[in-house]
Amino acid sequence: MSSAFTPFADQMASSGGTEAAKEDPLRRAKQDMHNSDFANAEEVLREFVEHEPNSADGLYLLGEVLMRRAQPKESLRIFTKAAAERRPTGEELRLVGLDYILLEDYADAIRWLRRAAELSPNNADTWYSLGRAQYSNGDFSGAESSFRRALVFDSQSMKVENNLGLALAAQNQPERAMEAYRQAVALQNNTASQSEQPLLNLGILLIDQNRPQEASEELMRATVIAPTCAQCHEALGKALVVLNRLPEAEKALETAVALEPSNPRFHYLLGRAYKRSGEMEKSRNELQRSAELYGSHSTPTR
Repeated sequence: MSSAFTPFADQMASSGGTEAAKEDPLRRAKQDMHNSDFANAEEVLREFVEHEPNSADGLYLLGEVLMRRAQPKESLRIFTKAAAERRPTGEELRLVGLDYILLEDYADAIRWLRRAAELSPNNADTWYSLGRAQYSNGDFSGAESSFRRALVFDSQSMKVENNLGLALAAQNQPERAMEAYRQAVALQNNTASQSEQPLLNLGILLIDQNRPQEASEELMRATVIAPTCAQCHEALGKALVVLNRLPEAEKALETAVALEPSNPRFHYLLGRAYKRSGEMEKSRNELQRSAELYGSHSTPTR
């Protein structure tokens, strides 16, 4: 994947100069981006760069819009053209790194995000993005370091604390991971925007640590925040099964199945719960459906 963006590195070494900003269309595109209307922003920016093909600002904005629209290859092509007009800022290099994350080319993502961090060492978003790339690449210790660096510059970030918990859990540090998840939950308390993710991650870890009562309490909160999160209902059902609260467990797992009827794992867990309750016909139906979805060669045997 690296060769696809080699010209960008070349342009960074040689580009320079300034340009006269074309304020109105760029301002309009930024407003569209602020409103998450990326389709209209792309239309405005493509028309703009057609008439102003050497506008670095226009090209970088177009590259960002294409990244936001999950078109990383085209985005990188536009970023390469932009770099021919002027060197990228740290934030613009961060966007390049996000393109490579979309392409699942984590080695190049890490390379460009490190360059971005060199240019903008106080940017929490850059350190967070670097941590995500490192985590996805299996470098959990590096991810932990990057997330901690992000927290230096944004100590109130729920998403960074949550991801720090993931990095710690991946390093088999459950107590420290739970501390990070609880901090993430605390940070979002009394805020308008609530995420089920730290509660879900905390609940799953508590199940793994054989603490199902605590897990069920956190996971019930997660299902209130995100009633359509199938994984939340699944995890809640698993905790309730361990607690032998089978009617409640069945209800949670039935909800997970209803939300994602093609997920074989949910059918399997529901079938096992029915079996524990003595509902053998329901159990057989769910286990058979699970086997059909898994395929005959990957049906779970436990």
